[in-house]
Amino acid sequence: MAQAFTAPDLALLDLLSRLDAVGYDFVSPTPATHGVVARRQRAGGKNILRDILGWGRAFDPQTAPAWLLDVLTEADALKEDADGLRARLRVSRLDGRLHLHSASSADDQAVFLGPDSYRYVRFLRHALSGAAWRKALEIGVGAGAGALAIAALNPQAAVVATDINSQALRLCRLNARHADLQVDLRPGGFPVEGVWDLIAANPPYMEGRSGRLYRDGGGQYGAEVALGWAGEALSRLAPGGRLLLYTGAPVVAGEDVVRAALTSLARRRGAHLVYEEIDPDVFGASLARPAYAEVERIAAVGAVVTV
Repeated sequence: MAQAFTAPDLALLDLLSRLDAVGYDFVSPTPATHGVVARRQRAGGKNILRDILGWGRAFDPQTAPAWLLDVLTEADALKEDADGLRARLRVSRLDGRLHLHSASSADDQAVFLGPDSYRYVRFLRHALSGAAWRKALEIGVGAGAGALAIAALNPQAAVVATDINSQALRLCRLNARHADLQVDLRPGGFPVEGVWDLIAANPPYMEGRSGRLYRDGGGQYGAEVALGWAGEALSRLAPGGRLLLYTGAPVVAGEDVVRAALTSLARRRGAHLVYEEIDPDVFGASLARPAYAEVERIAAVGAVVTV
């Protein structure tokens, strides 16, 4: 039986419908860029929806549209701030669809959406062009950018998506309903059972275990989670099935740690690897951390592994 939507859920669905009706548009930048731009001014004027729901700026309730205050109040999505009120959630458009996601990436349970999400979806669309599949699985669904893109590319296929973050599952469910796309959402990581034609993932890839679920990639300079997921995925693919992995790859003394590990894994499993460096340098400021003392850059990469 399908899970019923709560009153706050219905309020957020109403919000997405209203935003689509007025042509709302916002592209979510990096947290650093977001912080700089968001501090420039207080919400107001003709771009107040983007100010409140895109940039997450504080606002005077007297200047906000009455319908927006009503909807955000019903959704329990407002908090008091020294400068006024702020929305607890943000809304960005990606691949033509609106996505609810967290207002702050500082929260341990934050549901992140940013430039990696846009690169990930472009990678999926390119890799899946002309492809066919019946059963797809996405691990770590987050706000749903990947799962919704996969479902939109092949509406007849079954799409299952998982996440250990209950808030991610909630927001993805709302984003999927608004987009009129079917995604079977499940808590946890890999399902206990199942063989898949397609497995996709955009795992966290920053080094360490800070407790921030959307970013902690574990050891191996942050590559541990991605490589663990890749190993598990190859054992869950049907013959001819493919793993689509978008992640960050630390480069140490000129060697791409992820490429080297995936090449070895593919060779052992008798699989075929196609590997692409999508962006040569992301999260460069992280290299100042002691854990990255040996790393010269972090690249955003896309890997397609066919069994």
